[in-house]
Amino acid sequence: METARTFRDALGCYPTGVALVTVLEEGRARALTINSFASVSLEPPLVLWSLDRASLRYDQFASAPRFAINVLGADQEALALACARDDDLGRAGGQWTEGTTGVPLVRDAIARFECTLDAVHEGGDHIIIVGRVAAFDRPRTAPALVFHRSVFAAAH
Repeated sequence: METARTFRDALGCYPTGVALVTVLEEGRARALTINSFASVSLEPPLVLWSLDRASLRYDQFASAPRFAINVLGADQEALALACARDDDLGRAGGQWTEGTTGVPLVRDAIARFECTLDAVHEGGDHIIIVGRVAAFDRPRTAPALVFHRSVFAAAH
């Protein structure tokens, strides 16, 4: 196989949506930018995302009993970049409200999924986190933010 960089570049040919995983920690909304979100099952409603074992935020997110997946709109690129650098959602410029399960929900996201931890699976240098969806909504209609070949874009 080629190098890890060329493998990553090949993966980048597949456009992915961009989302923030959010958790509440000591009253503060914490956020992590991801592009590994996917549906798993409709019955029961399950979704997944993956977390790098080397992430500085690993401990905050790996075993959180509740979390939210906030699908970002194309106009939220700055928030995605800010949360990639800083896990404090407020400091990163994100506004949020508390969901029905107590997790932070990004105010202007285009879809939000409140989840409880269902399972964690080994996945090489990542773990795969499966969440059972307890509630969801679609607060606004807008094009989704996507990541393609290391560049953000709007889904059409």
